[in-house]
Amino acid sequence: MARPLWISLGGTDTPGQWKNVMKRTRNRLLQLVVSVLALCALSGCSGNSEITHSYVDPKLNTDGLDGVLVVAVTQKKTARVKFEDAFAKALVKQGVRAQVSYTLVPKAKAEPEEIIAAAQKANLDTILITRYIGKSNEEVYHPGTVYYGVTPAYGGGYNRGFGGYYRHAYEVAYEQPVWTNNVTHSLISDLYVVKSKEHLWQAVSDTLQGGSTDKVRDDAIKALIGNLRKQGILN
Repeated sequence: MARPLWISLGGTDTPGQWKNVMKRTRNRLLQLVVSVLALCALSGCSGNSEITHSYVDPKLNTDGLDGVLVVAVTQKKTARVKFEDAFAKALVKQGVRAQVSYTLVPKAKAEPEEIIAAAQKANLDTILITRYIGKSNEEVYHPGTVYYGVTPAYGGGYNRGFGGYYRHAYEVAYEQPVWTNNVTHSLISDLYVVKSKEHLWQAVSDTLQGGSTDKVRDDAIKALIGNLRKQGILN
């Protein structure tokens, strides 16, 4: 029977040395698996957002539109300020002239006429209104997972069939089965023309919470801007 072949990097490796190498490799693989699982846990295997509904006026013509007033309908002023700032900043990065509404209409419950007048005074052609619809909870079961490794087998008694493989397989790590509570936050955004009050665009975003409130907000804004681009409103 032919002798087993193993690669040497300078010198002659013995089966004992090769076992030590495989032991270190196994330990490194275990560390890698644990690190990946830990990273997934820290990131929440991260929250992201998707558009579940989108409408655009088939007669839409945005060639002459210039500027948008960003309005967030919230119960708390701090939430309004943070959301409008974040959405306006994201729009500016897309080359849009955007203005937050809280600096022009600071009162909590402004009338529609006041919002329109503020947009006209700032020479903005559109109004982008975003509301928080609510959240939903879903229990999700994640079955456990076993990660295996395989050691090289050598020697005169080495069985090259299934039995030989099975005897040299080992468990590297085991992920316990868990239940998680997935929380989804929903927002609805509408875009109107100031002059005609026409409804140009609407989109609903569902965002799976995978971090802080700011992370959920930014994920939703990213999805909404992506839909504006997809619908041809943003270039």
